[in-house]
Amino acid sequence: MIVIADTGPLLALAKIKALDLLKSLYQQVVTSPTVYTEAVTAGLAMGAEDAALLQEAYQSGLLTVRTPALAVLPHSEFLHGGEEESIRLAIELKADWLLIDDLDARQTAQKNFSAAGISTEIKGTLGVIVSAAQASNISSEQAIEMIQTLKNRPDVWIASSLCDAVIETLKGVQA
Repeated sequence: MIVIADTGPLLALAKIKALDLLKSLYQQVVTSPTVYTEAVTAGLAMGAEDAALLQEAYQSGLLTVRTPALAVLPHSEFLHGGEEESIRLAIELKADWLLIDDLDARQTAQKNFSAAGISTEIKGTLGVIVSAAQASNISSEQAIEMIQTLKNRPDVWIASSLCDAVIETLKGVQA
């Protein structure tokens, strides 16, 4: 299984110390050089704990860096550097999954995947947590706690309303 990750899900999972979910679901995740720079290099320069955790994940082989071939995306509106490289890498490797949080970037990725004729699926941080619960790698209660923690962090930009909706869905699974 080929999984590409953008910066957002990596940072969010590292901030709640849940990078092990990636290992339990995917064994290895590929990122672009820009994602590494955004998540690790910039974070270490600020002394961010999550950047140190991500650096360990790269050193352990859970996360690897691969440079995408130079190519122009037919749709590149709303994309930042890491997002654009992640989408290019997903297309180049015909990835099974792209992990990306930003809604505009997700929509742009889908347009590019359609144009490239590939069936790469897209999910974000919350999708990773839900997938881990569905795979019984964590309990629904643990998933709800993780999402609540993300929702309460001022340095994670996932809509509260989306977190609430996913929590309600997980509560329904518990019943």
